[in-house]
Amino acid sequence: ASSTSLTVGATTSVSATATYSDGTTATVTPSWSSSNTGVATVSSSGTVTAVAAGTVTITGTYEGQSGTSPTITVSAPAPTVSSLSVSVSATSLDVDETTTVSATATYSDGTTATVTPSWSSSNTGVATVSSSGTVTAVAAGTVTITGTYEGQSGTSSTITVTAGIPTVSSVSVSVSETSLDVDETTTVSAAATYSDGTTATVTPSWTSSNPGVVTVSSSGTVTAVA
Repeated sequence: ASSTSLTVGATTSVSATATYSDGTTATVTPSWSSSNTGVATVSSSGTVTAVAAGTVTITGTYEGQSGTSPTITVSAPAPTVSSLSVSVSATSLDVDETTTVSATATYSDGTTATVTPSWSSSNTGVATVSSSGTVTAVAAGTVTITGTYEGQSGTSSTITVTAGIPTVSSVSVSVSETSLDVDETTTVSAAATYSDGTTATVTPSWTSSNPGVVTVSSSGTVTAVA
């Protein structure tokens, strides 16, 4: 045989040489047969096709004489990735929150394995994804994460990102008058700056640093006492 090691689906060829009673030789075309057609078949022209893992020999018979090839070993090909599924730990995120994605490959032999694909985001303006599969929410919207591994791709469920409730990052206080006579009044007001950069006039809880000099009401009226 041209090759004694084959993978399933591969082919090789066998040929035969007859030696005659007068010492001469010639290439001939015998009747071919396989010792195990479940492992490899052979055509009338000598083409051997590997069918399944195992060992096999090919025999040629010509004018009452037979010869057998060396043993041919057939091995199963390495399994290939037939599909990729992607799962995500959480499908609802607030801005700046994170979650993770993971991927499972299904192989041509039916086995499965957790793999690390190349990750990509359908909208990096909504969420980004790291090479290790960490998804970080960037802005409100929807996004999917796709993994690609050995020619196969899988996409996560849709992730919805919502803007979190902004928190107060600072409060500034202004006063209408900074000089008062006893019993005169003025007003104070407050503006809050939020984590999203917006500002708003708010009504805080008011206190005086020295109630013996001025008092302040819950509505922000300041009264000079002494």
